[in-house]
Amino acid sequence: MENNKGIEKAAALALLDRGIAFRLPAPWLLRLFGKKNIKITVKRIRLGALVHLSTLEEMATLERMELDGDRAKIVADADAEPMTLPYRVIVTRTPAITREVAALLLNSHVKIKLFQKPLARYLRWAIHPDQLQELVMWLFVYGRAEAFTTTTKFLRKMMMTNPMNLGQN
Repeated sequence: MENNKGIEKAAALALLDRGIAFRLPAPWLLRLFGKKNIKITVKRIRLGALVHLSTLEEMATLERMELDGDRAKIVADADAEPMTLPYRVIVTRTPAITREVAALLLNSHVKIKLFQKPLARYLRWAIHPDQLQELVMWLFVYGRAEAFTTTTKFLRKMMMTNPMNLGQN
């Protein structure tokens, strides 16, 4: 029985590395060339991008999201809880949430610097609030929110502390 649990956990980690794909309507420029959808893949989030996930977590108290079928199995295999932001928070704070979601989707320091704002604007116009809520839920699953909460709180405190004055007085 213990061996099966280990195999399931290894399969879930492999799925986290491979990611899960979301299909969004393509921008108008790509539609001119016949591409109707674009695929955005959510993968395991790197440590540098976890600060953006902690920012999402601080916006409101997370609530449990009900899932069905395969999605519930994927979340259960990953030993995660399907937690997301409340719908009313997503509707009222859409620009801030889409900025953080864009940073998490890009998941790279250089990509975040270059493409965070354009992707956030595109997300605001391309997806509905319920789709954004589900996307946030998957980001929390792939970010392993249960494991990183303490770490990100320490990281945010480290970033807010003033450096020591190392010069001569």
